[in-house]
Amino acid sequence: PVAEVEQLRAACLAASGVLLAAEPSRVVVVGGAGGDEDDKALSIVVGRLLLEQAGCRLPVEHLVIAADSPPADCLRAGGDQVAADEPASRTGLLVMADGSARRSLKAPGYLDARAAPFDAEVQACLESGRLADLAELDPVLAAELLVAGRAAWQVLAGAVEAAGIGNGRSHLHYNGDPFGVWYPVFSWLPAG
Repeated sequence: PVAEVEQLRAACLAASGVLLAAEPSRVVVVGGAGGDEDDKALSIVVGRLLLEQAGCRLPVEHLVIAADSPPADCLRAGGDQVAADEPASRTGLLVMADGSARRSLKAPGYLDARAAPFDAEVQACLESGRLADLAELDPVLAAELLVAGRAAWQVLAGAVEAAGIGNGRSHLHYNGDPFGVWYPVFSWLPAG
């Protein structure tokens, strides 16, 4: 449905605009990928396109993280993204991550009653600004629910923890599951 796709796309562009308005020194697009994907992973391609359409003129890098990566590896990868930041430089992350693909009878993975509660847990972390809590997401349950974004969210948790920026300010741009897949669009900035 074109209207739903356009609403989601507009929300993604708005979130990308918030990221760029924060004036980072560089942007890293973080996306999960299956075993046979590389830097052409759909999440990375879409993320780069969104930045281009939002008018990004900054250096853009990417981090492809295997969707089945253990949480510890994801957290470490997130920390590595911000480890070299100087006080005058800041890394902005554009995290491309889907929630469960089992939210309706017509969803790619069919309906699973555990999908909505799992996504609600992620939403609570994103809305409250407690991104470090994403580190606690269960990778086994996420895999069963076809959550493509679990690893990327945990990279984000690792970056926030490593940067020592704690809680932040979150803004919800979009929250929907038009295709039986949960698509959350949030922007998040450190408090202060």
